[in-house]
Amino acid sequence: MSTYEIIAATVNLISMDDNEVLPTLLNPLQQKIQQGSAAEAYDTRTCHQILKNKGITPTILHRSNAGYWETGYPKNEAVKAL
Repeated sequence: MSTYEIIAATVNLISMDDNEVLPTLLNPLQQKIQQGSAAEAYDTRTCHQILKNKGITPTILHRSNAGYWETGYPKNEAVKAL
C-alpha cells in the first residue's frame, strides 16, 4: 500500500473564511483521502462536516477556546485532553 501527502494552499485578495476555502482545496483531488490535517482556523463545524461528507477523518488542531460539541462527537475526546 502506498501513501501520499498532499499539501494544498490558496491565496486570495478578498476576505474569506476557511470553511469557504476548504472545498476549493479538496474538489480537484481525484484520489480518495482518508485523513485530513489542518490548523486551528479550520476547527469549525462546517469544516468538520465538509470532511465527514467526503469520508475524510479530520485531524484538526483545536482552537484555544474549543468547547464540546454534540454528544458522541469524536472531537469531544480531544477537547477533554486540553
